[in-house]
Amino acid sequence: MKFIVASGPVIIEDGKLLVNKDDKDDFYKLPGGTVESGDNLVDSCKREFKEEVNGEVEIIKPLNPMMIYKNPQTDEEMTIVLIHYLGKLLNKEDLKPLDPIKEIQWLDVEEIKQGKYNVAPNINFLIEKGDIK
Repeated sequence: MKFIVASGPVIIEDGKLLVNKDDKDDFYKLPGGTVESGDNLVDSCKREFKEEVNGEVEIIKPLNPMMIYKNPQTDEEMTIVLIHYLGKLLNKEDLKPLDPIKEIQWLDVEEIKQGKYNVAPNINFLIEKGDIK
């Protein structure tokens, strides 16, 4: 069975969560991606954030990790470990979607909780755990 570890930051400013969307998914997700061989989790988090949204992030603390057993895009059975970090955005003015990212948004956390947006399962998981408030 395929096994993937992904790492990404959770950036919240003024009650809004930074998310992105690519052409693979119909939902908003946290910026981040697959940990590459030789990377540690924090370095991977920072690298993926830079590669997806041109962002620089300071890692504040680890948040609850999540495991899922099916690829949300394909329903293929696999194990995906999602490692989350609370982060502080260092260069808001430089944010821009980098290929394959098509869109960057700041979604109101309260509106996410009310189901206004279609978001990745790990965003709802982090809300339930109290990591996104």
